[in-house]
Amino acid sequence: MHYDWILFDADNTLLDFTAAERHSLSSAMADEGLDFQPDHHEVYHHINKACWHDFEHGRISKAQLRRERFERFFYELGVRGIDPDAFADAYLANLAHAGHLLSGALALLEALRPHYRLGLVTNGLKEVQRPRLHAAGIAGFFEVIVVSDEIGPAKPQAAFFDHAFTEMGGPERDRVLVVGDNLNADVKGGLDYGLHACWYNPEGAERYLPISPTYEIGGYGELLTLLGHG
Repeated sequence: MHYDWILFDADNTLLDFTAAERHSLSSAMADEGLDFQPDHHEVYHHINKACWHDFEHGRISKAQLRRERFERFFYELGVRGIDPDAFADAYLANLAHAGHLLSGALALLEALRPHYRLGLVTNGLKEVQRPRLHAAGIAGFFEVIVVSDEIGPAKPQAAFFDHAFTEMGGPERDRVLVVGDNLNADVKGGLDYGLHACWYNPEGAERYLPISPTYEIGGYGELLTLLGHG
């Protein structure tokens, strides 16, 4: 199948969100005079993932997301007296400058840019995602960048993809491939919208939804090969 557009997710598809999250959390904790321990990141990661899941399903608001994940985090650590709103501001300020890329991501974009129109579709906070893309040096690869916090709806909602397709000029849906690591937001969202969807699954995780991605890959080389550029 020939595609005209490839739409990439950002975090843990191109950007190394795990490294950025660890760096931003440790820096914000240091500013509060708290010692960062290796298990602190794991605790926060699971809480943050759960909060984003609730946000993507409309169960909490953006403001609740920003605050609640740190309320839960410090509760789990048994730390009292930290203002979760102020800590959230410090954390996001650090995160906005964390341009960590996954290994090979830059080379992948360089290989694909001559052959496809590229877009980036991300669920994220507006004060964070665009600065991170610039810090990582990849913003210029994309003709279209859609950040959920800037437009309201988030992946996998159809309204999110409606906005993206308006910016893209309304291409044929079966000539657009979505590539992302989130089986719900990226793959199910893309398939439900009539797009082809590639699940980027480097860890070999089990499918937790009864859906069949158009493709499943464990690395960037597999994507290049299936597109005929390997």
